[in-house]
Amino acid sequence: MSRLLLCAAATALSGGLMAAPMAQAQSAAPPAAERSTGHTTARAASGNYTYLEFKKGANPQKSRLYFVYVQGANSDHPHSHTLGSWRAGSGTGSKDTCASNRGWLPNGSYSIKKYYPHHSGGPHGVNGIAWYLGDHRCHSGHWRTDLFVHSEMLPSGRAGSSEPYRWDGDSDYKSNGCIKLKPSGIRALRDLRASYPNPHTLYVD
Repeated sequence: MSRLLLCAAATALSGGLMAAPMAQAQSAAPPAAERSTGHTTARAASGNYTYLEFKKGANPQKSRLYFVYVQGANSDHPHSHTLGSWRAGSGTGSKDTCASNRGWLPNGSYSIKKYYPHHSGGPHGVNGIAWYLGDHRCHSGHWRTDLFVHSEMLPSGRAGSSEPYRWDGDSDYKSNGCIKLKPSGIRALRDLRASYPNPHTLYVD
């Protein structure tokens, strides 16, 4: 059985959750001030918050996902702290962000639509701990659809006896475009979410 989880099928199998295409700005990264200090004026003024950042590596399966906590109660002197960092993959190896089911996900900012502690997508979908990102437009205008942050596990979060419910090694970082962590990484991300403000934005650069 293929090691790749079919992200494009995941939403249809999740009980009908669908997202309208997001007309989001295609900035390649968080604003420079936020990257260096965790600060954007409007958000810092609202208090403490978190965000996720996916930093692409030279090898798509050796990228990293970061969980960043921003203490922004004092908008003049915000402080950002990287509380977690995990190896992550996206795509099958292609760096073509417009290649459906093969390329890594496009750069830009993503609104995190929903968190699932026990997503059930079946043998060709996303299972277990997952964050739903929805759809995103690549540089050509083509939509990459039904994107998630996820791993390989049963809907319960336990390891299964075979693919695609069991993590077998580095080849499992491959996906159809979703961001993929090994089970220990996604559990650590879940635990941080439980202890800090929930992240509402993912930056990809």
